[in-house]
Amino acid sequence: MVKRIITSYLSKNSKYTVEQKKLLNAIDKAREDLKMAREYFNGVNDPRLVDYAIYMEEAAKAKYMYLLNEARKVGLKVYGESILHELSAG
Repeated sequence: MVKRIITSYLSKNSKYTVEQKKLLNAIDKAREDLKMAREYFNGVNDPRLVDYAIYMEEAAKAKYMYLLNEARKVGLKVYGESILHELSAG
């Protein structure tokens, strides 16, 4: 929760446009969703849920990559690839 407060403070005092702030917030949420999807996958005990866990993680990765590409298109520099390497290795 402290991270969200700091992010909120920084975004209010930044020189980003409203659209850029929305995109950065969406990237932050997508990063969290990807992390939660990976944690869910690691915690699945029922073999019937493995396919769902894989789907959920792949969907989260796709959304995160899409948002990173959108940020690059509008000239924002976002350094988030390391989380994908970390999650792929896990």
